Amino acid sequence: MTEQPEKPSSFQQIRRIKIVLSLSSSYLAAGIIGGLLTGSLALISESGHMLADVGGLALTLFAINYTRKPATPQRTYGFYRIEILASLVNSLVMIFLSVYILYEGFRRIFEPPEIQSYPMIIVASIGLIMNLVGMRLLGSISSVRGGGGHSHWFHQEDHHEAQQEDSLNIKAAYFEVLSDTLGSAGVIAAGIIILTTKFYLADPVISIGIALFILPRTWSIMKKAIHILMEGSPPNISHEKIKNAILQIKGVTGVFELHIWTITSGMHALSAHVVVIDTSRSQIILQDINSVLERTFKITHATIQIETYHS
Repeated sequence: MTEQPEKPSSFQQIRRIKIVLSLSSSYLAAGIIGGLLTGSLALISESGHMLADVGGLALTLFAINYTRKPATPQRTYGFYRIEILASLVNSLVMIFLSVYILYEGFRRIFEPPEIQSYPMIIVASIGLIMNLVGMRLLGSISSVRGGGGHSHWFHQEDHHEAQQEDSLNIKAAYFEVLSDTLGSAGVIAAGIIILTTKFYLADPVISIGIALFILPRTWSIMKKAIHILMEGSPPNISHEKIKNAILQIKGVTGVFELHIWTITSGMHALSAHVVVIDTSRSQIILQDINSVLERTFKITHATIQIETYHS
């Protein structure tokens, strides 16, 4: 396994994630203190989302560093699945948190407490600025990755195609910061409404709205993570199209036991049994199959077994 020197941009990407983590941690402390002092559920729920942010970003950094470890005889694919596990944990935390906010929000609709709006607006405004900076930094990571950086800073040349897909882990972290940005804007709106109209129901109503916005997006990421861990076929790769493409190669008369799965974001693998009549052309056929898989379907990890007969 030949290792390539790490690209300098990877250090910059990790540094940006660390900056976002520092900003999120600072706002988390401010949000908890502000929420307790003002009694605002919206601010407390925003702090809860920031807590998930901090944990998610910490997991992201852990996953990035861990996936760079070399493969071992016990883990022959390396540690790339850590990224998927981290995104699953992030999603579960966000779902449980959103459910709790929904429960607390509906409870407060019937008993809306008095809320101090001025500090609520100030804390949320600080959070909005920090979240916008965090979104910009995480967004730039995605653009760098899509434009020329490796999805996991893979060391191997055959991981080149991974740059075409964003890391599920980075995407989960980006959605968390996006939800916090909207949450901060919602808290500011609630504070202004309470300040001008004394309509205290604005606080739980906006909190419920934030939770309802987050749930479907988090659920979508969690389903993708579970699908990968269950070794389901990549959604952007058609099982039938791959089978037909292999069958169209000259000399191939059958394909069976075709399996396609995702190791981690942007890194797909395939195994299949291929029936050929003329075994003297086996090596040429193998080269043609690998060429089609790599060129058409971006699959660089393929294990093909040549067979002479299949019922």
